[in-house]
Formats: sequence, C-alpha cells, structure tokens
Amino acid sequence: MKKSSLRIGGVILSYTLKIIMIVFLIISIWKLHWIWIFGCSLTLIVSFVPTILKRNYQITLPLVLEILIIIALILHVGGGLLGAYGISHYDTLTHFVSSFLVAFLAFVIIYILDEYWDGLMMDKYAMAFVVIIATIAMGVIWELNEWITDIIFGTHEQWGYTDTLKDLFIDALAGFVMAVIGVTMIKRGSFDDMTEEFGEQIDKIIKKSEKG
Repeated sequence: MKKSSLRIGGVILSYTLKIIMIVFLIISIWKLHWIWIFGCSLTLIVSFVPTILKRNYQITLPLVLEILIIIALILHVGGGLLGAYGISHYDTLTHFVSSFLVAFLAFVIIYILDEYWDGLMMDKYAMAFVVIIATIAMGVIWELNEWITDIIFGTHEQWGYTDTLKDLFIDALAGFVMAVIGVTMIKRGSFDDMTEEFGEQIDKIIKKSEKG
C-alpha cells in the first residue's frame, strides 16, 4: 500500500513538473525569447522520453530518475527564462541537482549491470567509489565544455578559477551524497525495489543480444 501511494505521488509530481514546463514555454513564447522557446520545447520532449520508452520499447525507467531529469531541466530553463541565475547560490543549486542526477544515473546503471550481467561483479562500496569518480569526471568534462564554448563563441560561462573549483567541489559533494544514499538503500533493499522492473527489462535485452 505504501509503495503504491509513493508511486501515485511520484506520478502526480512528474505531471506537475511537466505542467510547469508548459507554463515556461507559454511565457517564453509570450516574451518571444527564442532560445528559451527552444529550451522549453526540448525539455518537454525529453520529459516524455520515459513514456515513449515504456510504450514503444517496454523499458520502464525508475520514476525517481524521471523526476530528477525534469527537475534538473526545469531549474536550468527556469533560471535562464526568469533570471533566477542572478539569485545568490542559485547556480550552485542547479549544479548540485544536475551532478546528483548524473550520480544517480551512474549508480542505477552500475547496480543493474552488477545484478543482471555476469560480466560485472562489484560490491556496494566499490559502486559508491565509481559513482563519485564518474560524477567528478562528468563535472570536469562540463567545465572543459564551458571553457571551449567561451573561446569559440566569446561567451562568459567560466567566471574564474574560484567558480570552476566551486563547481568541481559541488560535483564531488553530489557524488558523495548519492553514494551514501545508494549504499544505504542497497542495505535496506529499497534500491532493488526501485530498479527491479527496469533491471528485469534490461536483463531480457542482454539475454536476447547474447542469443542473437
């Protein structure tokens, strides 16, 4: 009963976030902000990817992952459209959420491969370590992307060494927080419950590819 209630609550939250994005799209059209019209449209398309995967390919992403993706996109698009990036520490918040999303996705992938693929065997603490390193690595790639973008297009994504180091620290912190949460959930068995359906579907795909 509790699991069913959580599922219903998650679905309601997911659709609420999508409605917020539709409102953002309407605002961007009203203001004729073409870059955010594109951003909102792209975000809406991405937000419906889980539904498309489930309907067309019978792949059910964990609802938590779907919600994290939408929240990360809403924070970024809403920050740019509404000028929220001018608010103190807003950029830090969006960076943490995005890095946490990367860490969560990494943990889900590693856990499912460990559970359903014979080619990977890893204990929960090793998973946590890999997740932290992967999150930091993605953060480094992102900072390099901003640096290259500034050089090529003359933008100002990079605000200096202090800002870059702060972002990398936030990446590491998000990875560490997810690692602690992931290990705790594995111990309680809740991580398995959350990824079971997705894992079984991936298992079928792996077995089918091995036979083919």
